[in-house]
Amino acid sequence: MPAKAEELAAVADRVEALDVSDAASVAALAKRLDGEAIDILVNNAGVFDRSDVSIDKVDFAQMEQTLAVNTLGPLRVIQALLPNLRQGQRKLIVNMSSQLGSIGGSTGTWYAYRTSKAALNQVTKTLSVELAKEGFVCVGVHPGWVRTDMGGSAATYSPEESVSGLVGLIEKLGPADNGHFYDFQGKVIPW
Repeated sequence: MPAKAEELAAVADRVEALDVSDAASVAALAKRLDGEAIDILVNNAGVFDRSDVSIDKVDFAQMEQTLAVNTLGPLRVIQALLPNLRQGQRKLIVNMSSQLGSIGGSTGTWYAYRTSKAALNQVTKTLSVELAKEGFVCVGVHPGWVRTDMGGSAATYSPEESVSGLVGLIEKLGPADNGHFYDFQGKVIPW
Protein backbone atom coordinates (compact mmCIF):
# COMPACT_ATOMS: atom_id res chain seq x y z
CA MET A 1 0.00 0.00 0.00
CA PRO A 2 1.30 3.51 -0.78
CA ALA A 3 2.72 5.50 2.12
CA LYS A 4 0.21 7.79 3.86
CA ALA A 5 -2.71 5.86 2.36
CA GLU A 6 -4.16 4.29 5.50
CA GLU A 7 -7.21 6.57 5.57
CA LEU A 8 -7.81 6.03 1.86
CA ALA A 9 -7.52 2.29 2.25
CA ALA A 10 -10.21 2.41 4.93
CA VAL A 11 -12.78 3.72 2.42
CA ALA A 12 -11.48 2.34 -0.89
CA ASP A 13 -11.92 -1.10 -2.36
CA ARG A 14 -8.44 -0.91 -3.83
CA VAL A 15 -5.41 1.39 -3.49
CA GLU A 16 -2.69 1.45 -6.16
CA ALA A 17 0.71 3.12 -5.90
CA LEU A 18 1.47 5.41 -8.83
CA ASP A 19 4.08 8.01 -9.74
CA VAL A 20 2.38 9.94 -12.55
CA SER A 21 5.71 11.48 -13.60
CA ASP A 22 7.23 8.04 -14.22
CA ALA A 23 6.24 6.42 -17.53
CA ALA A 24 7.17 2.95 -16.24
CA SER A 25 4.97 3.37 -13.15
CA VAL A 26 2.00 4.43 -15.30
CA ALA A 27 2.58 1.57 -17.75
CA ALA A 28 2.72 -0.90 -14.85
CA LEU A 29 -0.61 0.40 -13.53
CA ALA A 30 -2.16 0.09 -16.99
CA LYS A 31 -0.92 -3.50 -17.17
CA ARG A 32 -2.38 -4.31 -13.73
CA LEU A 33 -5.72 -2.84 -14.83
CA ASP A 34 -5.74 -4.43 -18.28
CA GLY A 35 -9.26 -5.39 -19.27
CA GLU A 36 -10.93 -3.64 -16.31
CA ALA A 37 -13.52 -1.00 -17.16
CA ILE A 38 -13.10 2.42 -15.55
CA ASP A 39 -16.20 4.63 -15.36
CA ILE A 40 -14.61 7.71 -13.76
CA LEU A 41 -10.97 8.78 -13.72
CA VAL A 42 -10.05 11.56 -11.29
CA ASN A 43 -6.52 12.83 -11.88
CA ASN A 44 -5.58 14.23 -8.48
CA ALA A 45 -1.77 14.16 -8.33
CA GLY A 46 -0.13 17.53 -7.85
CA VAL A 47 2.84 19.47 -6.52
CA PHE A 48 3.19 23.13 -5.55
CA ASP A 49 6.47 24.98 -4.88
CA ARG A 50 5.76 27.93 -2.59
CA SER A 51 9.16 29.53 -3.24
CA ASP A 52 8.29 30.21 -6.88
CA VAL A 53 6.72 33.62 -6.24
CA SER A 54 8.42 35.91 -8.76
CA ILE A 55 10.23 35.84 -12.09
CA ASP A 56 13.50 36.35 -10.20
CA LYS A 57 12.99 33.11 -8.29
CA VAL A 58 11.84 30.72 -11.02
CA ASP A 59 13.74 27.45 -10.59
CA PHE A 60 13.56 25.76 -13.98
CA ALA A 61 14.39 22.29 -12.67
CA GLN A 62 11.50 22.63 -10.20
CA MET A 63 9.29 23.99 -12.98
CA GLU A 64 10.04 20.95 -15.14
CA GLN A 65 9.14 18.65 -12.24
CA THR A 66 5.92 20.57 -11.62
CA LEU A 67 4.95 20.26 -15.28
CA ALA A 68 5.86 16.55 -15.23
CA VAL A 69 3.52 15.89 -12.30
CA ASN A 70 0.71 18.43 -12.80
CA THR A 71 0.38 18.41 -16.60
CA LEU A 72 2.16 15.55 -18.29
CA GLY A 73 1.27 13.08 -15.53
CA PRO A 74 -2.49 13.34 -15.96
CA LEU A 75 -2.14 13.20 -19.75
CA ARG A 76 0.08 10.11 -19.46
CA VAL A 77 -2.44 8.41 -17.15
CA ILE A 78 -5.35 9.23 -19.45
CA GLN A 79 -3.49 7.88 -22.47
CA ALA A 80 -2.52 4.68 -20.64
CA LEU A 81 -6.00 4.07 -19.22
CA LEU A 82 -7.99 5.15 -22.27
CA PRO A 83 -8.79 1.53 -23.23
CA ASN A 84 -10.22 1.00 -19.73
CA LEU A 85 -12.19 4.24 -19.90
CA ARG A 86 -13.59 3.29 -23.30
CA GLN A 87 -15.01 0.15 -21.65
CA GLY A 88 -16.60 2.20 -18.87
CA GLN A 89 -20.21 3.32 -18.74
CA ARG A 90 -19.78 6.97 -17.69
CA LYS A 91 -16.58 7.71 -19.61
CA LEU A 92 -15.84 10.60 -17.26
CA ILE A 93 -12.41 12.24 -16.94
CA VAL A 94 -12.00 14.75 -14.11
CA ASN A 95 -8.72 16.66 -13.98
CA MET A 96 -7.97 18.31 -10.65
CA SER A 97 -6.82 21.77 -11.63
CA SER A 98 -6.80 25.06 -9.75
CA GLN A 99 -8.24 28.52 -10.13
CA LEU A 100 -4.56 29.57 -10.18
CA GLY A 101 -4.46 28.00 -13.66
CA SER A 102 -7.20 30.31 -14.95
CA ILE A 103 -5.61 32.68 -17.44
CA GLY A 104 -8.59 35.02 -17.10
CA GLY A 105 -8.18 35.14 -13.33
CA SER A 106 -4.39 35.35 -13.07
CA THR A 107 -2.94 37.66 -10.45
CA GLY A 108 0.70 36.75 -11.08
CA THR A 109 3.37 34.82 -9.14
CA TRP A 110 3.85 31.05 -8.75
CA TYR A 111 4.96 30.53 -12.34
CA ALA A 112 5.46 26.77 -12.23
CA TYR A 113 2.15 25.92 -10.58
CA ARG A 114 0.05 28.39 -12.59
CA THR A 115 1.67 27.32 -15.86
CA SER A 116 1.21 23.63 -15.09
CA LYS A 117 -2.46 24.04 -14.24
CA ALA A 118 -3.15 26.33 -17.22
CA ALA A 119 -1.58 23.67 -19.43
CA LEU A 120 -3.68 20.97 -17.73
CA ASN A 121 -6.75 23.08 -18.47
CA GLN A 122 -5.78 23.10 -22.15
CA VAL A 123 -5.27 19.33 -22.05
CA THR A 124 -8.74 18.98 -20.54
CA LYS A 125 -10.37 21.23 -23.12
CA THR A 126 -8.59 19.47 -26.00
CA LEU A 127 -9.63 16.04 -24.69
CA SER A 128 -13.21 17.25 -24.34
CA VAL A 129 -13.29 18.02 -28.06
CA GLU A 130 -11.42 14.94 -29.25
CA LEU A 131 -13.26 12.39 -27.11
CA ALA A 132 -16.79 13.88 -27.24
CA LYS A 133 -17.67 11.78 -30.28
CA GLU A 134 -17.05 8.67 -28.14
CA GLY A 135 -19.38 9.91 -25.40
CA PHE A 136 -16.70 11.10 -23.00
CA VAL A 137 -17.19 13.97 -20.56
CA CYS A 138 -13.92 15.73 -19.68
CA VAL A 139 -13.86 18.51 -17.10
CA GLY A 140 -11.42 20.45 -14.97
CA VAL A 141 -12.22 21.08 -11.32
CA HIS A 142 -10.81 23.38 -8.67
CA PRO A 143 -11.05 21.78 -5.22
CA GLY A 144 -10.88 25.08 -3.36
CA TRP A 145 -8.04 26.17 -1.10
CA VAL A 146 -7.95 23.09 1.12
CA ARG A 147 -6.17 22.43 4.42
CA THR A 148 -3.80 19.72 3.20
CA ASP A 149 -0.03 19.34 3.04
CA MET A 150 -0.17 21.37 -0.17
CA GLY A 151 -2.76 23.95 0.90
CA GLY A 152 -1.40 24.56 4.38
CA SER A 153 -3.14 25.16 7.69
CA ALA A 154 -4.39 28.65 6.74
CA ALA A 155 -6.48 27.32 3.84
CA THR A 156 -10.19 28.09 3.74
CA TYR A 157 -11.75 24.64 3.40
CA SER A 158 -11.41 21.33 5.20
CA PRO A 159 -10.73 18.26 3.07
CA GLU A 160 -14.21 17.01 4.00
CA GLU A 161 -15.88 20.17 2.65
CA SER A 162 -13.96 19.98 -0.59
CA VAL A 163 -14.50 16.27 -1.11
CA SER A 164 -18.21 16.52 -0.31
CA GLY A 165 -18.62 19.24 -2.93
CA LEU A 166 -16.52 17.39 -5.49
CA VAL A 167 -18.43 14.13 -5.04
CA GLY A 168 -21.74 15.99 -5.45
CA LEU A 169 -20.45 17.71 -8.57
CA ILE A 170 -19.01 14.54 -10.11
CA GLU A 171 -22.24 12.62 -9.50
CA LYS A 172 -24.17 15.24 -11.51
CA LEU A 173 -21.77 15.67 -14.45
CA GLY A 174 -23.20 14.83 -17.85
CA PRO A 175 -22.70 15.58 -21.55
CA ALA A 176 -23.66 19.27 -21.17
CA ASP A 177 -20.70 19.71 -18.80
CA ASN A 178 -18.09 18.43 -21.25
CA GLY A 179 -15.24 20.91 -21.68
CA HIS A 180 -16.06 23.03 -18.62
CA PHE A 181 -14.00 24.14 -15.62
CA TYR A 182 -15.79 24.16 -12.24
CA ASP A 183 -14.99 24.85 -8.64
CA PHE A 184 -15.91 22.22 -6.06
CA GLN A 185 -19.26 23.95 -5.49
CA GLY A 186 -20.21 23.65 -9.17
CA LYS A 187 -19.54 27.27 -10.18
CA VAL A 188 -18.00 27.79 -13.61
CA ILE A 189 -14.45 29.17 -13.60
CA PRO A 190 -13.10 30.95 -16.71
CA TRP A 191 -10.38 29.00 -18.48
